[in-house]
Amino acid sequence: MATRPTPVRVPPRATMPADPAAFVAAAEQITNDRDAAAVAAVFAPDADSVIITDGAEERFHGREHIHRAWQALLAALERRRLYVSKALVTAGDGVIVNTWRGSLNGRTDARGIEVWHFDADGLVREHQLYNYLSVRPSTSLLARLKLGLAYPRTGLTLLREQRRAGVRPL
Repeated sequence: MATRPTPVRVPPRATMPADPAAFVAAAEQITNDRDAAAVAAVFAPDADSVIITDGAEERFHGREHIHRAWQALLAALERRRLYVSKALVTAGDGVIVNTWRGSLNGRTDARGIEVWHFDADGLVREHQLYNYLSVRPSTSLLARLKLGLAYPRTGLTLLREQRRAGVRPL
């Protein structure tokens, strides 16, 4: 008796915004306007969002949960006077990737990257936001101290291997 192969369920093809650069520009404007309702409007009802800030991971599921999370995030950005500039990196196959750059109170160089996955209706079904709030050159004493304190063995191993290879960061 022949067995039938198990059918493979192929998810519907994602529908991306017609102009990915305009989507990223709108995301920048929404962020800088502190418009949590506009943020929530781009997400599917069952969307997932992951925000990682300097290694601290937060997960949110569903448009309403994501909306509340962004209300808090945008309020914090307002209090710290963080405004961002976003730039499209790439777009295709239902995914948009952008970088962002800003500063906290004009004193630290903050950067990050976002990955947006779209569903068949053109809504965001998955979003990852990676934030680095104080980016410094690896040659900075403070950057070396932070790495050394957080990961002493890794920091020393990296420094040793860079010296062994004759590599100096720019």
